[in-house]
Amino acid sequence: MIAEMYKRREKLAYSLIGALILILGGYLLWNQPETSQEWLEAAILLFPLIFMVIIAGTSHHKYNKVKDISIPESTGSLLEAEHVVWKADAGNLPRLMAFEKNGAYFGMLKTEKLSWWGHPIVFFQKSILSFIPSTYSFYTQDGEKLFSFRRNGFKETKVAIFDAAGNRSGTYIQEEFKSLLHVKGEFKDEENRPVLSVKTSGTSGDFSLSDHEGHRWAHFYNGRFPHEYTELFRDVDNDIVELSNELSLKNKRLLLAVISFLFMNRSLNG
Repeated sequence: MIAEMYKRREKLAYSLIGALILILGGYLLWNQPETSQEWLEAAILLFPLIFMVIIAGTSHHKYNKVKDISIPESTGSLLEAEHVVWKADAGNLPRLMAFEKNGAYFGMLKTEKLSWWGHPIVFFQKSILSFIPSTYSFYTQDGEKLFSFRRNGFKETKVAIFDAAGNRSGTYIQEEFKSLLHVKGEFKDEENRPVLSVKTSGTSGDFSLSDHEGHRWAHFYNGRFPHEYTELFRDVDNDIVELSNELSLKNKRLLLAVISFLFMNRSLNG
């Protein structure tokens, strides 16, 4: 799955390179520079093209490094995991892939429902998903839905969380634009009782989630990653989250939904 992820990134980069070449060619055809100053201004348009070429090249290099490595599907359940590695996948709509530390594949969080008018906007600017209604579902490596959530709101984001059967399990409410340094939120169970307060760094995304009794449910520190696994996960940013193994299945499902929402938001605005 990791090799396929890098291959998808490479193909997407080549597609964007083709589109940028057409746009640049069309611009030069209709607005052909005549002076050295105009040529210099037109040369600025080459920077996105060069950036895409670099992405395609690095993705191809990473693909060649891991293509022969045998990466199995996870034999365990995400609901029982103590560590999860989240990776943003390439695609027309945002997706997050979940892995064990050793690279075994847990499954994928997919953008499942989006208003028809949102598709063309998101294709050009994925960060707009932070402000429009959308639904996401997590599917295991066997294609089984584990949970889903639906986000709404602008100044205050409300995330309704559902189990595999579509029953409402809880709600996560996040305050937007209140602080540049921290993002605050709270999630509640199906009876609207507070379960956990959430506070994440607005700059790095770091968080440590503990309940009122001091029990730590989850922890993430940006930049920390076990060195022995960096040969497989070859990106600069590898997001690994520690999860408590002392939670009920209901609370673990709620926690995973909130964490996947946080990382989806991070990938959209990163």
